[in-house]
Amino acid sequence: MKSSNLKSILVVLFLSISFVSCSNDDDHAEAPVKTKTAFVTQIKGAGTGKVNEELSYDVTYTVDNACAEFIKISETTIGTVKGFQVEVKYPSEVCTQQVPEPKKTVYKFKSAVKGTFEIKFKKSETEFVTQKVVIQ
Repeated sequence: MKSSNLKSILVVLFLSISFVSCSNDDDHAEAPVKTKTAFVTQIKGAGTGKVNEELSYDVTYTVDNACAEFIKISETTIGTVKGFQVEVKYPSEVCTQQVPEPKKTVYKFKSAVKGTFEIKFKKSETEFVTQKVVIQ
């Protein structure tokens, strides 16, 4: 009988330790990241190019604080007009570098046909900044 009670106590003790040690608490979870559209203030680049030639455009955009990081350029629409927007991410912890300066990224454009094209980036919630390029 003592052997049976001892085994039962050991099993209960073992299971108790197992449940306590398998805690699902994650003390090192990453803070969520906030993403946002950054408005473009300027597009600089060539006004002309050739068919199948890659052109580079410097896109200047403003951010809320100096901790912002570029994510990507994505397509967007304002009304029925299509264009692009710059997406940035902000860490959720407090940013100690509060004075933001305009940031830049590069947009690559290439056309397989001749014509006049407009490269449009979101300048505000209701308008685009536009760069025209003629492909010959």
